[in-house]
Amino acid sequence: MFASVSDTTTTISCDVFDTLLHRDDRAESSRFRTIAELASQRLSGEHGVAINPRLVWRTRICVQQQAYRAVELANPKGDVRFTDLVAVTATMLGLEGRRAAILCEAEIAVERRQLRPNRPFLAWLAEQARMGRRVIAASDTYHEGATIAHLLDTLAPGHPVATIYTSADLNATKRSGALFPALLRAEGVRADQVVHVGDDALADVEMASAAGLKALHLVRPRHIRIRRKADAVRARLEQLLVHRNGFLAGRGVALT
Repeated sequence: MFASVSDTTTTISCDVFDTLLHRDDRAESSRFRTIAELASQRLSGEHGVAINPRLVWRTRICVQQQAYRAVELANPKGDVRFTDLVAVTATMLGLEGRRAAILCEAEIAVERRQLRPNRPFLAWLAEQARMGRRVIAASDTYHEGATIAHLLDTLAPGHPVATIYTSADLNATKRSGALFPALLRAEGVRADQVVHVGDDALADVEMASAAGLKALHLVRPRHIRIRRKADAVRARLEQLLVHRNGFLAGRGVALT
């Protein structure tokens, strides 16, 4: 795959999650559950605030779902921001100040715990940087670039990534095709001078190619993708069960 980079390439652009940093086989909803458990533990231990982690989990998922629906209607090429997600979640849970900040800190702590650097790819990027090519990152994420930089600096110290572009910062996504022109303008390079590497067939390959970049598809192993899909199904069933039990309890139905 890497041999296809031509001598005319001046810039290597790469996706972050599941490319630079590998997630494990847990689905997003499972990650949110772990975040909720950590946040609830800290709220109880540090502030004496008892909040059921299931409530934190359901609220976080609901807020994100509604936020993306709103963006889809108002600005389909844009993205949501983590700070807004946390602020709304905290308001719905009745948390302010230091207590609200715990929601943000718990999420970043779990990200650090569950992410692993893709060391072979990082080594290849470092070699490209030594050859004089500029290495940048481009991610569809609600996190701002500073957060991604923190994760990279913590998990892959000495990494060669010079600049990070995120859909949250630019309000433009790769999957819509809007991020790549913004990236090219910011970098001051032509599309044919850039190679973009990522795991997503639509965002990282189809849309990058449509913008004129050379796209390379770096796919996670099939067994990881299968286990992650299975975990997503399990988490979804658990969500439905929690919702069903809450509905029945609200109607006075005894649950056994």
